Amino acid sequence: MATTVGQQMAVAIAPKFTAAASAISSTTTIFLITCRSSEKRTYHRLVLGMSMCDLSASAAWFFTTWPIPRGTPGVYGAMGNQQTCSAQAFFAQFSLSTVMYNASLAIYYVLVIVKGWADHDIVKIEPFLHANAIAWGLGTGLASLALTLFNPVGWDCWLSAAPLGCQESWNSPDGTTTCERGDNGSIYQWAFYYAPLWFVIFFVACLLYWVYHNVSAHETHMRASYQGRLSQIPSTATSNHKKIARQAAAYVGSFFFTWLFPTIFQLVIVTMGNPPWILLFLTALFVPIQGVFILVIFIRPAYLKYRRAHPEEFFIAAWFRMMRQEIAK
Repeated sequence: MATTVGQQMAVAIAPKFTAAASAISSTTTIFLITCRSSEKRTYHRLVLGMSMCDLSASAAWFFTTWPIPRGTPGVYGAMGNQQTCSAQAFFAQFSLSTVMYNASLAIYYVLVIVKGWADHDIVKIEPFLHANAIAWGLGTGLASLALTLFNPVGWDCWLSAAPLGCQESWNSPDGTTTCERGDNGSIYQWAFYYAPLWFVIFFVACLLYWVYHNVSAHETHMRASYQGRLSQIPSTATSNHKKIARQAAAYVGSFFFTWLFPTIFQLVIVTMGNPPWILLFLTALFVPIQGVFILVIFIRPAYLKYRRAHPEEFFIAAWFRMMRQEIAK
């Protein structure tokens, strides 16, 4: 954990940059979908829901230590109270809804690529995909408020017993606790976040494998059907599925990267008990960043189209010109 003033300042300040970038990116994605997408399909609405939940969490994370009660030991920049701490953690808990929207997107891609569903078929189950995602964030957030689980965890407020390091009753020989709030918070961290998160990581990985196996099998079948006449294979026979599969892989990859360091951080806590400060810093830095990835992946088809039309432009300049065009449409 952060022990020096410099370390405390780093975990309090650095996440503001990634959280701000994520919040701006999510706002841009929301704008592009609500104001610029002429045809809104299930895919657009799922990305919209994911971006709105990410905006809630990123905005909460931007405040980092500011909402933590003033005078909390070992925290730089704490200037809030218990109410501001609980408010920050409640809105940040919608990051779990973002996690669940990743699962919803994975299901969507399986239905489109593997099952061959059209959008008018998917729309019949779309309310469930939204309700399930939102219910996880909202439900665990409300339950955590009732159980007084939202407390300082070093760089922000989240699920935890307070004060940090107090004796929780589940781990006490006589069942007593020294915690002032959120007794057994470490158990609720698993029940209300890490267990659902790791299940979704495994679930999404399985669905992505299913998608790629299906695309590969489809390619093999097409080659067998046109054996000796490969030039006659229709150019669109597999290209659409490939493009959709790559888009799916990009979303899944960004999801995995976002939660890589928090996963390692939690595994170190479980196995060693006291994680090094650098893991806390990397967790705080990268947890708020998924909104940036969502925007980049959502706009990726438009960027690739722009690059094909302007191959001479430097890729960063091309990105910003393409974004300006998309926003100005």
